[in-house]
Amino acid sequence: MPVFQEEASPEMLNREYGILEPRLPRLTPPPPHNPSGPLSDGAKHEVVVIGTGPAGMMLSLMLTRYGVSVLAVDKQTTRVISGHADGIQPRTLEILRQLGLADEIFRQGNPNYKIAFWNPKKGGGIERTAVTNDVTVPGRYPFKILLAAGRVVGILERQMVAYGGKAKRGVEMVRFRVMEEGEFPVEVVLREVQSGRVFTVYAKHLVGADGAHSKVRAGIGGEMIGESTDYLWGVVDAVVKTDFPDIRKRCAIHSDSGSIMCIPRERIENGKYLTRLYTQMESNVASPSSAFTNSNDPEEMKKSYERALAQRREVTLPRIFDQVAKTLKPFKLEVEKVDWWGAYQIGQRVSSKFVLKDKSGYERVLIMGDACHTHSPKAGQGMNVSMMDGYNLSWKLAHEILGLCPRGSLLPTYELERADVARQLIAFDTRFAGGFSRKIGVEVTHEEFFGTFREGGGFTSGCGIEYPPSALTLPTTNPLTLPTSADTALRPGRRLFSLPATQFAGEIKTHLHDILPANGVYQLLLLLPRTFKSPQTRNSWYRREEWVGAVLPDRYGGVGDHDTADVADTTTITRGGAIVSLIYPYLLYPLPRTLHSASTGAKVEWTDFPPIWRDRWWGNVLGVGGAGGYTPWGVDPEKGAVVVVRPDGVVGGVWDADEVREGGGVEAWVEGVMGARRGGSGGRGRGRGRGEARL
Repeated sequence: MPVFQEEASPEMLNREYGILEPRLPRLTPPPPHNPSGPLSDGAKHEVVVIGTGPAGMMLSLMLTRYGVSVLAVDKQTTRVISGHADGIQPRTLEILRQLGLADEIFRQGNPNYKIAFWNPKKGGGIERTAVTNDVTVPGRYPFKILLAAGRVVGILERQMVAYGGKAKRGVEMVRFRVMEEGEFPVEVVLREVQSGRVFTVYAKHLVGADGAHSKVRAGIGGEMIGESTDYLWGVVDAVVKTDFPDIRKRCAIHSDSGSIMCIPRERIENGKYLTRLYTQMESNVASPSSAFTNSNDPEEMKKSYERALAQRREVTLPRIFDQVAKTLKPFKLEVEKVDWWGAYQIGQRVSSKFVLKDKSGYERVLIMGDACHTHSPKAGQGMNVSMMDGYNLSWKLAHEILGLCPRGSLLPTYELERADVARQLIAFDTRFAGGFSRKIGVEVTHEEFFGTFREGGGFTSGCGIEYPPSALTLPTTNPLTLPTSADTALRPGRRLFSLPATQFAGEIKTHLHDILPANGVYQLLLLLPRTFKSPQTRNSWYRREEWVGAVLPDRYGGVGDHDTADVADTTTITRGGAIVSLIYPYLLYPLPRTLHSASTGAKVEWTDFPPIWRDRWWGNVLGVGGAGGYTPWGVDPEKGAVVVVRPDGVVGGVWDADEVREGGGVEAWVEGVMGARRGGSGGRGRGRGRGEARL
């Protein structure tokens, strides 16, 4: 028997459970330690999150991944499983894929590719008038996934636990106040639901993700402004038997007896599949236009709410199925099992405020999700917009708390960007839900309703959302762009459209979104032209490759571990011999071409790239695109460009190659969002500009 000696590193044993993303660098004092536990009286937390639905859990997960101290509480004693939202849109799927959660979502959920439109048939009954793609814009995922919000929250929460976090349920907020001084100036009074114990915790920031009746929103003085209706709808999740031919497609059904939204849901026990049915109740069918109310008068709103509550109390499960049967005629439907049912009225409202500032003008209390926008469930937006609120806010809060940006530079963009999305959501939902509730051929035509669906595809998928210009988003696009679809173009304010990619080193086929990390850093993409190795341009492009691969990443290197001492005088800290940077660089070249042969016929090898790419960023040299290389992005593959992508996957700026240099447009943008750096060998800053964060 052979005898040998072996030795393994301690880190090797931890890899059994997967590789977790590293925490962001911290340039502020480490988070407080609460020896008596997170729910002890007087405990301090960097962020307190009220509500652990999709919005609150996405925020809490991301902050935990970034290394921020979080207390997430919910008055519900258990995680909500039944009912609520059920559609995960393509943009949300892209982000879940980057977080390593898409496989579980795909495994549990039901994909939906098509939507069928059914309308009244002459002589009675209904007939199919159109079938089209449910996702109408180009994207990596030409479908949505149907999965209950409670199951999605569970998937997010399990990853949060893997990163060391945990939600605390059965704890409700009583009140809060923002004090004038102190490192943790937000005083939050909490109560344990079962024991009744009241205690106080302190935070740097408080975030309300506590739903449509948000106490946090009330505390910041926010009022829900918009429209409400008396449109009464019933909703049921059930296992059904039916001869209706499109039961496993999403359907928009109009009949003389009312309207139905049919949604094919996920698989449950015993191999059964759920179907969700939203049905317009009979009381609104005769004259739905009279149900509209547009008033912000408190007395009128109180009367409207009481009227709606009385109507909802009259809805029963048999009434819902009776209405479904009338609307579906001549098709039959039998019910095997009911999972959940309820009733609701349609209303579209946006909070007048998203944030509360302290006396210095710094954002201390923020709201998101249903706390700041309410709407109908018809367009499948509730869970998605809410989760994207949390995703947008998380990296901005983390950079502010960890000292990675000038104080107060990022948080103002949260309300600017997400309030704009909320207003777009309400405008679209008003048109779309109104079209559902009105009679086809009488109050709205099929063509008008179908047109509303098509026109809103970019917004509903999440792929066409565009943030307005700000310090984070340049107002102009690259002057070298070619004509292309707005849904795929490199437009500042829009998410980076993912292209197929091939890793140079191993010739591994992948996708750009699978390479770019969701770890809170900026990504700098240098798009090489096809002729980057030609004798006429090689020297200039080689210098740009060095600048992108070394100068900027080193200049914005930071502390790699939260317990590193003496961070105040640190400019560049290494961990394991590599600088932990807030900028990840990528070299991209346009496909198609033979992987190691440029259009000039010159062979491309590892030695043609600067040493920094071969040694430190070898996995970030990628061929991208298909038949047209960069053309889906609108970039000429013969010229190239440079792109900065924000930590949330949104394009911050696009420049031509001449801006890839010291003092160029790329550096100016980076300095604007992270603070100036100057001096030091290889770009490693030793001095600090005014108002900058210290890295």
